[in-house]
Amino acid sequence: MMKKNIYMVDLTHTSKLGFGSDTMPLQLGLIGSYCLKKYGDKVNIKIMKFLNELEAAVKKQPPYIIAASNYLWNIDLSYKSISLIKKEYPETIIIFGGPNYPTVFEEQIKWLECYPDIDFYIYRDGEVVFSDLVGFLIENDDVIAAKRAKLPSCHAIIDGNPFLGNLAPRLEDLSLVPSPYTSGLMDKFFDHKLIPAILTSRGCPFTCTFCAEGERYYARVYKTSFERKKADVDYIADKIKYTKTLRIADSNFGMYEEDVKFCEYIGELQKETGYPEYITCSTGKNKKERVLKCNELVNGIMRFTASVQSLDPVVLKNAKRQNISIGSIMDISEQVSDTDTHSYSEIILALPGDTLEAEKKSFQGLIDAGISNVTQHQLSLIYGTELESTKSRKKYGIKGMFRPIQRCIGSYSLNGKNFSSVESEEICVSTNTLSLEDYLEARRLYLTVGLFFNDRIFGEIHSLLRLLHLSTWEWIFLIHNNIQSFDGEIKEIYSDFTRETMNELYETRKKMLSGVNLMIDKYIEGNSGGNLIYKYRALGIIKSFLKIQNIAFKYLRLILDDKLIQCNDIVNDLEKLSFYRKSNIFDTNYEVVETFKYDIVKMIQDVSLSRRSNSLEDIKYNIKVRIAHTKDQRETINRQLNLYGSSLGGLTMMLSRFPIKRFYLKAVII
Repeated sequence: MMKKNIYMVDLTHTSKLGFGSDTMPLQLGLIGSYCLKKYGDKVNIKIMKFLNELEAAVKKQPPYIIAASNYLWNIDLSYKSISLIKKEYPETIIIFGGPNYPTVFEEQIKWLECYPDIDFYIYRDGEVVFSDLVGFLIENDDVIAAKRAKLPSCHAIIDGNPFLGNLAPRLEDLSLVPSPYTSGLMDKFFDHKLIPAILTSRGCPFTCTFCAEGERYYARVYKTSFERKKADVDYIADKIKYTKTLRIADSNFGMYEEDVKFCEYIGELQKETGYPEYITCSTGKNKKERVLKCNELVNGIMRFTASVQSLDPVVLKNAKRQNISIGSIMDISEQVSDTDTHSYSEIILALPGDTLEAEKKSFQGLIDAGISNVTQHQLSLIYGTELESTKSRKKYGIKGMFRPIQRCIGSYSLNGKNFSSVESEEICVSTNTLSLEDYLEARRLYLTVGLFFNDRIFGEIHSLLRLLHLSTWEWIFLIHNNIQSFDGEIKEIYSDFTRETMNELYETRKKMLSGVNLMIDKYIEGNSGGNLIYKYRALGIIKSFLKIQNIAFKYLRLILDDKLIQCNDIVNDLEKLSFYRKSNIFDTNYEVVETFKYDIVKMIQDVSLSRRSNSLEDIKYNIKVRIAHTKDQRETINRQLNLYGSSLGGLTMMLSRFPIKRFYLKAVII
């Protein structure tokens, strides 16, 4: 019997702003490798990421099955593309799977009716379910029979009648799934500018109402073996070309004992190969001491998460969320604040019970705790979350609006047919405690935090305020309350940001599609769309740094004058150092030697100094400092610019993917 061709696709949009999804298709790799383990003598599997590759493969050899991932960022592109293939090759069996799918029976039926060319939907985890479905189809060669069989976790419709199989049990030992890396399934993706991802555990013990993994189905955490993890990163380190970033897809990496041993090995791999230089992951919500140990073992390269979602007790209760204490966050901050570690805390705007004052207090608590980045997410009303339900919407007065997803818009051609594709999401813009105007003001406040605080952009100011036992938040909020008095260029950043924020919101998905399609060329060219916060951060920090710095130090001086603190000399020192370190972050040949009246290098780097002293006299002595990029920094900057480009769209993407504080010139006493 000839082997059946199975094309597995994780299609991504492409535009001048970059890929809609820049990660290697790990999940399809896991599903494909498990299917090959069971039916390798009966199937050929190809995994694809790009539409032109799929088109060429179909023309060369029509598939028996096309299996597609379904995420918010690719469902429209995937379905439209595959429907065109189905018209030309009607015998092709179409299978979709992924988290972007309802959990309520009636809504699942409606969803399937909206996508009639899909033969089967794989509900929840896919490795075993997909392989069993493939086995049934090969054995019986009868699509209708497979639908009627109602195989576990396989959903289908026949003539308007639903055939939804019962939920299959989860795979408890992830090591039973062969590695898609060492099996060679992922090799071709190393030829593209994509970030490799691995999975060391699956599941989450927490019950947050805004997260799809908050359901009981995912409550138990299942893991893979150390040998498997080791083999994966060894293979990736040997194959990687364009980036030295590693993405770990776990929900709580670093929280478990097994993670410590793995991080110890990654640290050894770093010494031998230089890979990875940055790990992007969601670190554990508990066991922060263990997470800190993991970060230490990998030499501070982890993206370190101290997520709180809110510091308001009412909001936390409504979201079924328990946080670590502010004291614990301060301990974390002290250990990683002025190192290369990218630490951040997340808050979510418009959770039930949220108010503008609650948002301010959450920012205040985290900023004064010293966390180096505060990320404000918007509440996305996604399938599988409690807050997306009709019951929650009515209870909390949740009003959603639709917007296009950044970098997920394009015009395409397949088999001579032209079509446009727009991905969308519904976000909460108001509740019974948060008005739309308050929502917009909270977004503007986040822009201020992004321009003047995040990534330690003015860490020198924060260090001085810390030494003087003054509130960094007070300084940030003073800046924010004076937006209207800013220089025209910076004031324009705020007005343009507000305008674009409103312009991307639509009452219905239909209106959104109509509006975006009218100006789709602007999205494709990168003149519209993209991540607005990072776009305007790039404009402010990279394009207009001196003007941003002038504002920062103007309001620092006003704070100090108001408190009758005379320290002009050290403020002048800090202003010079800030300019030298950040006004030319992409110029790898820039170097300056300067003498300062205070040991500001010690003040910035020694976070414990504020506990021992609040006197500037302790650091009042001249120091001579060389300010330049290190060799490693020069290599990293060139690599990241090569990966993302230096256009506004590329810089926006870089800011959202890589901590810019790693580019600040190093100040070394000589």
